[in-house]
Amino acid sequence: MHPPLEAHKHEGCDKVIEALEDCHNAGTFNKFIGTCNAAKRAVDECLKEEFLIMRAANKGKAQDKRKRMEAIWKEIDEPPAELKEASA
Repeated sequence: MHPPLEAHKHEGCDKVIEALEDCHNAGTFNKFIGTCNAAKRAVDECLKEEFLIMRAANKGKAQDKRKRMEAIWKEIDEPPAELKEASA
């Protein structure tokens, strides 16, 4: 199963999405009797590749955000320099 196929959301897969839609529109029962299975597999593979690319990009963004947050947390946890000197 795949998400709703809209070419503007999946620009890298627009040709295979169009091929699947053409296959479905060519005959009423094409999608039910397995005529479009090859086109559907191509769409599934394309969407999988797109998903993996997006997952890698999101992982990188999350790691960068985590580093920034850890720096902020460290700054919050450390007392200011004036307090360190006063206690010494």
